[in-house]
Amino acid sequence: MKELSMTKPFLVYTGNLYPHKNVDILVLAVEKLKINLAIVCARSVFEKRLPASPYAHYLGRLSDPELINLYHNALAFVFPSLIEGFGLPGLEAMSTGLPVIAARASCLPEIYGEAALYFDPYIVNDLVAKIQSILSDPKLRKSLIAKGYRQAQKYSWAKMANETWQIYQKELH
Repeated sequence: MKELSMTKPFLVYTGNLYPHKNVDILVLAVEKLKINLAIVCARSVFEKRLPASPYAHYLGRLSDPELINLYHNALAFVFPSLIEGFGLPGLEAMSTGLPVIAARASCLPEIYGEAALYFDPYIVNDLVAKIQSILSDPKLRKSLIAKGYRQAQKYSWAKMANETWQIYQKELH
């Protein structure tokens, strides 16, 4: 297992670095706050297009236990994406008890419901303000954790498989 020592508090982003993921706004926000960001990304093809920052730490691919350990030690998971098909990384973070700060974009508000703190994905200072809220308000953080657990439980592979099976059964009969 890799040694993952990040100075607390720190934020986490998991996913690729394609331009639509909007990670550059997150790097700019951590730069303003002088807070560390752990970026978990198996392929860093677009890493060079992001603003350089001593606060952005590229961890590469992590094993499941390493990722869970990272989540358990982080302040929050930030998902700044402009376009998503579903938003699975935020639900994964919620299921481990990590509060989520997400872009008010695409399907994210529909999937995360009231379990995430939302920001305008085009305004760095809005993201900065949301991160500061999590830093300064333990009650807000605790509330987001509780809501996140409940929200993540609404989704499961078993439930999806069962619902898909039911659709097939209905159509075949």
